Amino acid sequence: MHGPKITVIGAGSYFFGRPIIKLMATSQVMAGGTLALVDTDKRVLGTMMHMAERVFQKNHSQVKLLGATDRKKVMAGSDFIVLTFGIKTAYYRGIETEIAAKYGIRQPSGQTNGPSGVITALRNVPHAIMVARDALKLAPHAWIINLVNPTDVLGLALGRYVPEMRSFALCDGHREPENTLTWLKVAGILPESVMSIPPDVYNKLDLRIGGVNHCCWMVRFTYDGQDMLPTVNRWVVKMQKNQPNADYGFVQQLFELYGALPTIISHTKEYVPFFQGNGVNPVIPHPLDIFNAKARTQAMAESWRLNEEYAAGKRSVRYFLNHTGSEITNDVMESMWGQMGRCYYINTANRGAVTNMPYDAYLELRCDIDLHGPRPHPFGPMPRGILALQNEVLDAHELAAEAAVSGDKAVLRRAMLADPICNNIADADAYIAELLNAEKDDLPKNWFKGGK
Repeated sequence: MHGPKITVIGAGSYFFGRPIIKLMATSQVMAGGTLALVDTDKRVLGTMMHMAERVFQKNHSQVKLLGATDRKKVMAGSDFIVLTFGIKTAYYRGIETEIAAKYGIRQPSGQTNGPSGVITALRNVPHAIMVARDALKLAPHAWIINLVNPTDVLGLALGRYVPEMRSFALCDGHREPENTLTWLKVAGILPESVMSIPPDVYNKLDLRIGGVNHCCWMVRFTYDGQDMLPTVNRWVVKMQKNQPNADYGFVQQLFELYGALPTIISHTKEYVPFFQGNGVNPVIPHPLDIFNAKARTQAMAESWRLNEEYAAGKRSVRYFLNHTGSEITNDVMESMWGQMGRCYYINTANRGAVTNMPYDAYLELRCDIDLHGPRPHPFGPMPRGILALQNEVLDAHELAAEAAVSGDKAVLRRAMLADPICNNIADADAYIAELLNAEKDDLPKNWFKGGK
């Protein structure tokens, strides 16, 4: 079977641009496939096309390469459509987190929750919906894979508003098998030197991690019938003592509170209200920072310079192949197309996996996945306390998707105040107005026509 046709919406992606070129150049599963690069910026598209042409030619890769600024010219017949576009991402992320901080809301990351997450949804959801509607006409059997933040909001919006298209979303926070391997090493089940998980170890393992994207929790970890969560807790305490200014202090407090481990603390610490600094006592281990837009902008600029060097032939194809990493989306597509039977953490509908959450709750769960789509593994009940937080975040995400599609300011206001870290109505009205004004050049014009 020849390789798939993959259309990338946002070819100049900071995270995905180079890895997809490497995958198509080197994977036997993808051999004979087609890579269609789409970017509305002609300069960006030209650079990525030149890079891909060099890599495919030098590596003698049997890949058909297409490129366009208009997705409709190259989308027809796609097997996978990857959404990885961005609209002044680092710039707006900095503005959003600075405005939120004026009103006492600290967002070290932004983009997926709180004021930054909601306004980002207003920018990105409409574009994702338009792509999906084009795909329905041109590639109705394709899988749409969303990588754009807020991951869950775009994912559930695609499912709600273009249900005829098959879709799911991905995040690299629980990449497999590295994720499971890490926890087995933390628990002392496998030594640090081991690079893969033996089948007999898998057979004794019960590891359950799940929840809303960026707010996931390890609620069960047993090995050969033994509860390993106390061992993990001791590791957290040890790491906190060794690195008192790191985030392990946040992990430790949440672990002690809920009896479950937050697995992506760099994000989860801004999903809960406890570390926002609104109390009498100081935040431990340290106050939350806000997103460093300057550092991210510099990193993206350096990455882009590297793209230009590859495209211009200033760096060799061998260097490209040796220094370009893989990416979870590549892993998943390769496994799906090659019928490899691997399991991954996928953002998709719950479908009864978490027994005390809605069937259509959009969650990040370990799944079997093939060309029929993701099928979440049984998870059991979400523990009380965490359950309440998950449902609050889900409500905020559902409302953000609805606001982005409807353009209804009352729904936008409700979405903002449903978020656990937004707790003052007058403040919310003020920062909504500031955010809309700051991003008016790249938001749908219906937000500025008065009315609802």
